Amino acid sequence: MTALVTDRNTPMKDGELIVVPVAAAMKIFAGAIVCANAAGYAVKGAAASGLVYLGRAEEAVDNSTGALGAKSISVRRGKAFKFASEATDPVTQAQLGKCCYVFDDQTVSASAGAANVRSDCGIVVGVDADGVWVVGGALDLRPVTVSLTFPAIAAAGTADLTVAYAGAAVSDYVVLGLPAAPPLGVIYNAFVSAVGVVTVRATNITAAAITPPVASYTVAVQK
Repeated sequence: MTALVTDRNTPMKDGELIVVPVAAAMKIFAGAIVCANAAGYAVKGAAASGLVYLGRAEEAVDNSTGALGAKSISVRRGKAFKFASEATDPVTQAQLGKCCYVFDDQTVSASAGAANVRSDCGIVVGVDADGVWVVGGALDLRPVTVSLTFPAIAAAGTADLTVAYAGAAVSDYVVLGLPAAPPLGVIYNAFVSAVGVVTVRATNITAAAITPPVASYTVAVQK
């Protein structure tokens, strides 16, 4: 294809209500949290990494015995929906304007869990006694803080250490938080080096060896 040289009648449709093929062996109830799995098929919300929040199921679809994509579901997007708040990790008023996470097909939690296994749901825009108002489409940073012990880094050399990060995929954007007093002459960066693995790289730009002190670093992957 080439760039336009004349007007184009570009197709348009309403993006608020979308139709998504459903994953195999999946039953989704009306009103449920709907996510896309890694293959792009609709699944019900669950405490699992790697899901992408889509919106609210506008109908019940039972593909329990069906093949991949045998049935499709209508999903409403772009609205604030009220979901239940998980009892042991509840979303509170302090979470307003921040991301919450998918716990199951009707419930959200305040955090991604101890092992970062819950996927982003959306931004909290209201907290009531009986539920949490959530607007989807969050690009959230889920921080993981770890203590890293870098070895001695030779002049002009590098050292890599890895951090487990559930749900991270190669080419995801990574933010790295450094300790309060990083050593002079060392440049740090971070990247997803494999599925579920973030590599923190320290580069010594001086003419002498440097051993960074043991310190806490925070990594966060943006989906």
